[in-house]
Amino acid sequence: MTDTQHTDDPSESATSSSRPDGGTRVRHDVPDTAPTDDQDLRDRLTAAVPSTPRLLRYAAAIGVALLWLVPLIGLFMASVRPLNEIIQGWWHLENPTITFANYAQAWTYESGPLRQALINTAIVTIPSVLVVTLLGTMVAYPFARFDFPLKTGLFFLLIVVMAAPPELIAMGNYNTLRGTGMFDTYMGLVLVHIGWGMGWVVMFLRNYLLGLPKELEEAARIDGASRYQIFKSIVLPYSAPALVSVAVVQFTWVWNSFFFPLVFMRSKEKMLAPQVLPLMKGRLQIDWGLVAAGSILTMVVPILLFVALQRYYKQGMVAAVAD
Repeated sequence: MTDTQHTDDPSESATSSSRPDGGTRVRHDVPDTAPTDDQDLRDRLTAAVPSTPRLLRYAAAIGVALLWLVPLIGLFMASVRPLNEIIQGWWHLENPTITFANYAQAWTYESGPLRQALINTAIVTIPSVLVVTLLGTMVAYPFARFDFPLKTGLFFLLIVVMAAPPELIAMGNYNTLRGTGMFDTYMGLVLVHIGWGMGWVVMFLRNYLLGLPKELEEAARIDGASRYQIFKSIVLPYSAPALVSVAVVQFTWVWNSFFFPLVFMRSKEKMLAPQVLPLMKGRLQIDWGLVAAGSILTMVVPILLFVALQRYYKQGMVAAVAD
């Protein structure tokens, strides 16, 4: 329904009625068919051509994407070809031999089977992501909504811890885990990742929660909801995009972490995937196909996770940065 003083097309089927302000309310009938485009194909193609500035932005974006994709393509090509074909460069494609023997060898590699290493990595990564996401939300919510003593100082302390290099805290954590008997255990490594990731998670989620409307929480308080009920029924559901963004980034960091497992895990049967990959290079000659296959197998899980959750990931990242 549209409000107007007159109709431009007298042949258009419409019914009119008066309005209190003296105008005319016109009700147009819904057409039976969709409107047709009077432009021919050539005119539509001409109109679809982007302007010069937009074309330059497209070219820059495609160029950056290619810079990121070329190493990945080279890694994949090296993983599915014999060593004698890639030793001079994977881009030589004359009569290539495609084989998946490198993947089978990496999966059951004698010095460190990637099959067990991926299981160990999942054992450490999954609880590290779940716990730091839940605890980060519980800590970020008071920073975003409440006023309490030393609020600014505590938040600044979190930022400082986040900015510190991991090597700075490695020795302290090493002695702590030794003294508590959690050195070379999954639990010890999980606790290190939780403590290390808490700073950026709290900062990220605090920025996101600052953008949530306070009116929803105030309305729930008027209805008699407690702070816990508000947090569970309002804050957590509305924070889903940010929580997914945190989970994806934290999962990628923990899954690909090399320094912390190198320092805190020593048992061969407990090695994680980033620790096993250097073992595949051998002693006398590096089998680049084997290393490439192991790298591809390690990358598959984070890539699939990002592809499955990219819609929520982008929403959470944009909202947190914008707020």
